[in-house]
Amino acid sequence: RPTFRYSAAERQGAGYQKSWADEEELNEKESSNWSESSQYNLALMLQISRKLNRRGRNVALKLDYGVNASSSDRLNYATTRYFKNGTEKVLNQKIENQTDGDNYRIQLVYVEPLPWAHFLQFRYSYQHRTSNSDRKAYNWNKELEDFTEDPDTLNSNCFENQYSNHLVNLSVRTSQKKYNYNVGVDLEPQKSVSDNFLLDELKYSLPRSVLNFSPTVSFRYKFSKRTRLQITYRGKSRQPSVRDLQPVADQTNPLNIRKGNPGLKPSFSHSMRLFYNTYNADKQRGMMAHANLNMTQNSITNATTYNQSTGGVTVKPENINGNWNAMGMFGFNTALRDKRFTINSFSRANYTNAVSYLFNDDTKINDKNTSTTLTFGENLNGTFRNDWFEFTLNGSINYNFERNQL
Repeated sequence: RPTFRYSAAERQGAGYQKSWADEEELNEKESSNWSESSQYNLALMLQISRKLNRRGRNVALKLDYGVNASSSDRLNYATTRYFKNGTEKVLNQKIENQTDGDNYRIQLVYVEPLPWAHFLQFRYSYQHRTSNSDRKAYNWNKELEDFTEDPDTLNSNCFENQYSNHLVNLSVRTSQKKYNYNVGVDLEPQKSVSDNFLLDELKYSLPRSVLNFSPTVSFRYKFSKRTRLQITYRGKSRQPSVRDLQPVADQTNPLNIRKGNPGLKPSFSHSMRLFYNTYNADKQRGMMAHANLNMTQNSITNATTYNQSTGGVTVKPENINGNWNAMGMFGFNTALRDKRFTINSFSRANYTNAVSYLFNDDTKINDKNTSTTLTFGENLNGTFRNDWFEFTLNGSINYNFERNQL
């Protein structure tokens, strides 16, 4: 598909009406491809637990192991014409991808009983993951009318990533008739090392370390059989994919080149949740409230560089901070004095703060853009119901407001 662009004056001119004649054609691309792939995964788990006394002292050991492998062969034929400088690029390649890896985790949990039906829990786990990815691209040789035997070093890579993390958790928990809770703290150091092995002059080893510290909270209180309050908090780490880490450029599509970033840090998400519900059977009245707050450190987003001459883009994943979201909802339903009539209301609100990179045409660098979205919604319905007839009237309204910093 051709790509077009407009000048700054055309974009900003008051009342400017774009037409086909005003558009400047930048490129045109023809392509065809063929691919074949296969993959397998295997996971094993072993868990051993032992009760040490009647008061609740116990110990547990859990072992996890997994292995995976995938391969793909791809033939790609592409011709791209750039009209601004009158050039043509022919890229015919054979690409072989081999990916494999293994991971294991060792987890030990020890529980010690304390006075007044409390328990002290210590949990330690160690996780290690190895990912190997070999990408070899072979160019078309016109004289031989075949693909070359040696791979193109600029578009090939032999890459390995090793990720490990320790998790230390210390918490106190109890389970009572009216309530139960678990309060503690997590300490999670993580390390990621990326290595390139294709050529001696391109060899490198890039280590990255992150230390995450977060509380752990879980609390539930039962006011009655039909009324309860629950509060939870969870923290979770996530390792970037091998494709995001692999530094080689994928130029299969010259207008959309993707390149990995071996310096990416693992992301860490925080999730807080509050839930309350109650129901009165005599009055046929119920109420529910729910609130969520989610935040992510070192989120992974795409930074895009735009080429004004060719109309193509180069995409590279980068870490970014500032992504968070808050949500709340409230539901209420009740029967009226005449039990044949019921009213149901459901209200919701959501606020999202999303950050990303936006390419600046003037400075030729990516600026950080913040996009905020505020949403309100209300649904109200009334129902009349007897033994042989039911009638419901519904109404809803939604409001959405979005703003971009850039």
